[in-house]
Amino acid sequence: MADQYKSMTELAANTTKNSDWTVIRRDLNSQVIISAIHGGAIEPGTTEIADLTSQKGDFDYFTFKGTKSKGNEVLHVTSRHYDQPDMMEMVKDKSYAIAIHGCVGDDKVVYMGGKDENLIRTLTEQFVELNIKVDQAPQHMSGAHDDNIINCCSTGKGVQLELTSGLRKLCFKNQKYNKHSREDQNNWSQFMDDFTSAIVKAIKKVQ
Repeated sequence: MADQYKSMTELAANTTKNSDWTVIRRDLNSQVIISAIHGGAIEPGTTEIADLTSQKGDFDYFTFKGTKSKGNEVLHVTSRHYDQPDMMEMVKDKSYAIAIHGCVGDDKVVYMGGKDENLIRTLTEQFVELNIKVDQAPQHMSGAHDDNIINCCSTGKGVQLELTSGLRKLCFKNQKYNKHSREDQNNWSQFMDDFTSAIVKAIKKVQ
């Protein structure tokens, strides 16, 4: 489905902050940023995965959360048009940038995209150790374009992780990712803990 808004600037001009959406950022002066730019109810579970990963690694963190009661898919702006001021400011000086995204699919798969081949290889090794299926991202979500926000870091090379619905649901004990299920930390699963730890471990290995 085509995005309703051609940029985050256009989205912000036609929606209401703290009603339709909210931005959360943590600045820890890290050389790493973990982001969920389609967070909240846009791509459910991505905010929580990015949040926990960043906390474990003491990494900088950004999420744009869709908070509408329904129809949050209209808040999706593709990564190549993502001119959100906070994210643009935060990512530009980072040596390592990882974006957590969600895609459709009942199979439990991580689709690897982006331009940081070294980190992609190390992340793949960590996920395979957890018996998680890893595939190269298809062209439409490759994360390989220079203007993808995750490649706007200081090296020009970030990583885009596309997590299927099936994999994201594993992060929650009841295997549901509605608002109540995903925001209840008591419902976060052992898989969520292992998966986020694997991301942190991979980053530490390449730093």
